[in-house]
Amino acid sequence: MQLYTRLFLIILGSALALFVAFNALVDPYDTGTGPRIAGLTAEKTRVHEDGRRVQVGHQIGQVNAGTLITGSSRTVDGFPVEVEDWPGGLWNAGIRGSNAFELAHLAAIAGREANLRCFIVGLDMAEFASGEKYKPAFPISRLADGRRWVATARVTLSPNTFARAVQTVQENVTGTAPEPPFRDVYQPGEQYRRFLNTPLPTLSYYRAMRVSPERMDFLFSTLEALAREGVQVIGYIHPVHAWNEEAIFAAGRTQAYFDFRSQMAARFAALEQAGEPVNACVPGGAAVLWDFSGYQPPSTTPLPASDQTISHDVYHEPAHYLPALGLQMLAVMQAGEPIDGFGINLSQSDPRNSEAAILARREAYRSTPDGERLHAMLAPGLTETGSRGWQSVGISHAEWRSLIALNGAIASREERLAASAD
Repeated sequence: MQLYTRLFLIILGSALALFVAFNALVDPYDTGTGPRIAGLTAEKTRVHEDGRRVQVGHQIGQVNAGTLITGSSRTVDGFPVEVEDWPGGLWNAGIRGSNAFELAHLAAIAGREANLRCFIVGLDMAEFASGEKYKPAFPISRLADGRRWVATARVTLSPNTFARAVQTVQENVTGTAPEPPFRDVYQPGEQYRRFLNTPLPTLSYYRAMRVSPERMDFLFSTLEALAREGVQVIGYIHPVHAWNEEAIFAAGRTQAYFDFRSQMAARFAALEQAGEPVNACVPGGAAVLWDFSGYQPPSTTPLPASDQTISHDVYHEPAHYLPALGLQMLAVMQAGEPIDGFGINLSQSDPRNSEAAILARREAYRSTPDGERLHAMLAPGLTETGSRGWQSVGISHAEWRSLIALNGAIASREERLAASAD
């Protein structure tokens, strides 16, 4: 019996070792554990799967950039991976499907790096929705607790990593990488249909979703720690297309949207009092907030033609913009003032003073052919009684304690001063 037990344990141990070695060798999330072998593992075709949580968590501190920009998939798709024409360089640390819970962890881990000058975070109401706290890949990533090597162990032991690794090898061998969702050229009408398919589901979402003040407290506890230790915190509200934005108003959430802008402005004003930036990237103090939402010029551009094949000039689809628009936003931030009527500096103005202009721009858009078509499309959804349920999920005391510990490890102002002098 002992012989069989030992044999069983040897076989089990060998299988586990092969499992870990395969995951580490293929390294589908590109964390640096394996070599790039042409025709086998060189192309990391699955690196963006699971929302980039694994990849971004490992890359923080490894990239040579003084600024990180993060947020949801709008940030992922709306900015280049790297922007060299930015003070100290900028790297895109966006994660798909993110929310305030995950972004707080990302900000705290980024803050450990003494060479971090600025932290830019994309904001919208959905980031603070009170639903799920994190996606499945979050617990195995470094974002969960900040420990890179422990996270590496979790990743190599993950069955999900194995599935991604198998896909990566198969796609390298056959040369059949998955087609990205957003491209320069589409099948005739494909992008047009994406615009048409967005408004009603978005309407249903905003009718049900609820913004959580607790999620705001959670994220801003970390942003305050960054500002206190000399990191300039820059926030921006995303410029979604009118075919996405109209759903907020049609769902009866106009006041919630305006309140959100005011709450963000008040919280950034509080951050401004936390300290002085050691090495600022844009005009302003410790915290700067820009608003690019509210039917501003890019958001009211015409829809793609029904048979169009080339990409829309500004938007992949109503919720996601092209990097060209992201670069325009960075230019506005660096200028410190709107460019061609684009951008509202909510750190220098009362958000309530711009509400009437937003409503006027909305009415102007609703009178255009695209706006009239959108209104007709949303009409059936407005007659529905009730909306889908919304489950609010609270943040536990243990999760708060974990974040507080991460915040406590943020590099000090003195360390940041020393790094900026090098």
